Amino acid sequence: MANEVGEAVKGALAERGAELRNVAQTRRLAAERVDVTLPGRAVTRGTLHPIRRRSRPSRGLRAVRFVVYEGPEVEDDLTNFQMLNIAPDHPARDLWDTLYVDIPGQLLRTHTSPGQIRVMQSTRPPIRALLPGRCFRYEAVDASHGFEFFQVEGLMVDEGPRWRT
Repeated sequence: MANEVGEAVKGALAERGAELRNVAQTRRLAAERVDVTLPGRAVTRGTLHPIRRRSRPSRGLRAVRFVVYEGPEVEDDLTNFQMLNIAPDHPARDLWDTLYVDIPGQLLRTHTSPGQIRVMQSTRPPIRALLPGRCFRYEAVDASHGFEFFQVEGLMVDEGPRWRT
């Protein structure tokens, strides 16, 4: 008799469990119901390009009076190398590292440092400059390397010593 009662209780519990699962599934399906006749949601695609993202760090630096300066991408040898004390036999000047253009003495900048020269020539101290930009160097192009990269550098020049000796 105990076995019969045990089997009856097990059966009743299984039946009630199935009913509760059906109720839960019905509620979940009702909550997840989608009206396919409504207009769809707009799908946002992609993100900001790195060129556009560079404005974000510059916002904070503008608050402390930094000026963003973007120099030319085609430089002359004097500004790109000589004025930065990069000797003629320096490896960065090798034809395999520097991309030259058809105009004699002109090249694609290899770094943003020529912008420092231009800022110092055109501005009196104190100077607070942020110099972002594209740079170009010869590289073996593959899935993880390209000939173009982005660089940001800062320049601060004060008026001079504020103390007397």
